[in-house]
Amino acid sequence: MKLIRKLDQTLPPLALTIGNFDGVHCGHVNIISTVKKIAKEKNLAATILTFEPHPISFLNPAKPRDFRLTSLSQKLRIFRDLGVDYVIALPFNQKFSEISAPDFAQKILREALNARHLTIGYDFTFGKNREGNFKLLEEMDFDLTEISPLKCEQHTHSSSLARRLIGEGNIPSANKIIGRNFVIEGVVIAGKKLATTLGFPTANLMAKPHIIKPKFGVYKTQTFIPHLEKTFPSITNFGIKPTITDSCLPTFETHILNLSENLYGKKICVEFLDFIREEKKFVSLEELKMQIVRDVGLVVS
Repeated sequence: MKLIRKLDQTLPPLALTIGNFDGVHCGHVNIISTVKKIAKEKNLAATILTFEPHPISFLNPAKPRDFRLTSLSQKLRIFRDLGVDYVIALPFNQKFSEISAPDFAQKILREALNARHLTIGYDFTFGKNREGNFKLLEEMDFDLTEISPLKCEQHTHSSSLARRLIGEGNIPSANKIIGRNFVIEGVVIAGKKLATTLGFPTANLMAKPHIIKPKFGVYKTQTFIPHLEKTFPSITNFGIKPTITDSCLPTFETHILNLSENLYGKKICVEFLDFIREEKKFVSLEELKMQIVRDVGLVVS
C-alpha cells in the first residue's frame, strides 16, 4: 500500500472511494471490499481518498476534540490489512473547504486523481457546503457504484453510533458496529505506584486528546504488547481514581495479568471487551483492594 499526501504525482487509473472512514467500521469495510472487487474487474488500482484532520474538527471548532474512533496511523494500518493499493490522505484546511462540488469532482477526482470508477456510501456528500452528491457525479458522467447502508439489529452502521455506544460504556455493541475491538494505544507513563502497593501494578496511559473516551469505569480488556508480540488478559480503569487521587485529569490504568515486565516507555494497545462497573470512591484502600480482587475474578473466570 502506498500513502500519498499531496496531489503532485501521476497516478494510474483508480477505482476510488472517498470518506473520513473514522473507525473503519463494518459499513466502511463493505465499501472498501466493493472497491477492491471493482478494481480487479476493471484492472484499476483500489484507492481510498481520506482527509486529515477530520473535517468535523476543522468546520466545527466548538465540537469536543475527543470524538475520533481511530487516529490516522490506526486507520492506515487497517487499510493496509484490507489490501488496498493507495491511500490518499489530503490536508483539510480553509482553502480545501471552499472548493465547489463541481470543481472537486472535475479538477481533483477526474483530472488530478484519474478516478475511473467511484464507489460511495448512500449518504456521501462533498464540496463547499456539502453540495455534491451521487446525483451530481451521475450528471458529470462518472462511472458510479452506490453502497446501501449496512444494518445491525435495526441500527445502521455508522461512526456516530459507535461513538455514542462507547460513551455509554456499551462496548460489546460498539465492537459489533466497528467489526473489531475498540482500542486505546499509547506509551506507558510513570504513575504514583499506588496500585502496586495494593498488589495490582498498572500500566498508565494518558488519555489522548483526539480519541473518544469511554464512560468512566472499569472494563474487561486485553492488552497487546507490540515488542513482545503477545496479548494478555487485563482489566482497565478509565477515570480520575477518586479513592486515591484528587486529579481531574482522566487516565487509563491497566492491570495486565500474567506479566511482570517493566513497561515504562513502551507502547501498548488496550482492547476493550466489556464494561464491568462504574468508577466510584471507596471509603478505604482495603475496600478498593477487595473490589479489585472481585473485578479481576470476572476477567479470569
